[in-house]
Amino acid sequence: MQTLDLTNITTYPIAQRRNLVHLGDLISPEAPPPDFDSEELPRVADAVVAARRAERPVVWMMGAHVVKSGLSRFVIDLMARGIITHVAGNGAVSIHDVELALIGATSEDVATSLEDGTFGMADETGRYMHQALREGVRDGLGYGASIGRFMDGHPEFFPYREVSILWNAYRLGIPATIHVTIGTDIIHQHPAADFTVLGTASGRDFLSFCTSLSDLEGGVFLNFGSAVTGPEVFLKALTIVRNLGYTVARITTANFDLISLGSDYHSKIGYADPLYYYRPRKNIVNRPASLGGVGYHITGDHVVTIPNLHHRVVEALGSVPVAVRQATAALVSGAAQRVLDDLLDRHPELETLRTDLVRAYAEFARCFRSGGTLYLCGNGGSMADALHISGELLKSYAHPRALPEPLARGLAEQPDGKLLLRSLEGGLRAVVLGANVALASAVANDRPDRDVGLAQELATLARPGDVLLAISTSGNARNVAYAVQVARATGVTTVGLTGAGGGRLAGLADIVVRVPAERTDRIQELHVLCYHALCEMLEVALF
Repeated sequence: MQTLDLTNITTYPIAQRRNLVHLGDLISPEAPPPDFDSEELPRVADAVVAARRAERPVVWMMGAHVVKSGLSRFVIDLMARGIITHVAGNGAVSIHDVELALIGATSEDVATSLEDGTFGMADETGRYMHQALREGVRDGLGYGASIGRFMDGHPEFFPYREVSILWNAYRLGIPATIHVTIGTDIIHQHPAADFTVLGTASGRDFLSFCTSLSDLEGGVFLNFGSAVTGPEVFLKALTIVRNLGYTVARITTANFDLISLGSDYHSKIGYADPLYYYRPRKNIVNRPASLGGVGYHITGDHVVTIPNLHHRVVEALGSVPVAVRQATAALVSGAAQRVLDDLLDRHPELETLRTDLVRAYAEFARCFRSGGTLYLCGNGGSMADALHISGELLKSYAHPRALPEPLARGLAEQPDGKLLLRSLEGGLRAVVLGANVALASAVANDRPDRDVGLAQELATLARPGDVLLAISTSGNARNVAYAVQVARATGVTTVGLTGAGGGRLAGLADIVVRVPAERTDRIQELHVLCYHALCEMLEVALF
């Protein structure tokens, strides 16, 4: 049988579509919450408050019903206050979120379009989302960040983006991940659909989600209405991080849904229990919290439970949106945040770099936690800085580092195992491009452009999910620019470290740290301060 050609599908302008949800249906977080009688919701709220006071994460997973119920502003407000540190959802969440930003309405009236085969065929939704995902995947981004960045760069397409969860997450620097199941979303039937791009974008988001869960000890995971994607993604990601040796035991989990489980859902249950197959109960309430945490199930409509949770948490933590220093705690917490604060307290002239340093740190940490490699490059003094950084990452910098447990076990069986166990330390994968003199001289001799050496090495070694730290005081080094372009084409995130001008590098890199100096030597002095702080932040967070 011949495969169907989706490019022949006929779409129509979204302006012609009848929608069920409009901007006027969105509920304001400032309105008093509805009455709600629950013994367990206050306990969940207290856990969220305690977690954020201790700078521990709060991960918010949801299904599309949260958006369709008019609750986007609650999620946005909790992100802006630094209370939600990671927001996640299924593919439908992203679609309704985009449509609200696009036309101020969403949720197609199925009855008017199902019979004639036009259901889901509105053109702009799929066209803009697939364009955003193609550009994002090209530049090393995941699904959520790709959509958020596209909205940020195209305000003319998204006049209502202030109510978009994904745009606000991107603006605030908070991880927003979308976990798709191919074939379940209307944009998968759009003629622009590219399933390789969809899979790559969502796969990167899964790695980002795993990274956030690796730091969940003492934190809170909340699931709102996602009966399949949320529970499955959470349980599998939690299994991965525990398998990799991260301690994630004392956590609070809560599932919010319309289904009542009765009063005995904390107890161990057998297969005879008809509710055993209720996925959120197994994968959120029971299993993840079995190592010492506690799980809850809150029954009620989201338009009741979410406003009440929001009210209790905000009342306890304060009603004033947090400053940049507090908002960045969504990406940097605990000891790593204190390292950054110490740097900026000692050198207040670098305070303007806080957000960019946080974004760079978050990308480095994501890369290392997912088994990736950090590549570094530069010329002259910047090459020396690249070597300096790699030396700090490949062994201990300021604190002791234990070896990974599997390596320690293997060494114990070797003839010189005791000596090696006493002498070796844990490290982070860092490779300096250009240090291979034989390769550099061969490229310079053989290729018409002698400046492609770094690009050649990176093109061979790098894999999607890796990170390139490109250092150039002027930002205009040709060989560094070539390497950044190879990184973009390979799915490698790029971080630029440069001077105040930024040069060409500022327009190429995904994240740019521009220190406030013009002279080369002064730029390099500030570079050392920045990367020493980043090295220590990574060390205290990962070891």
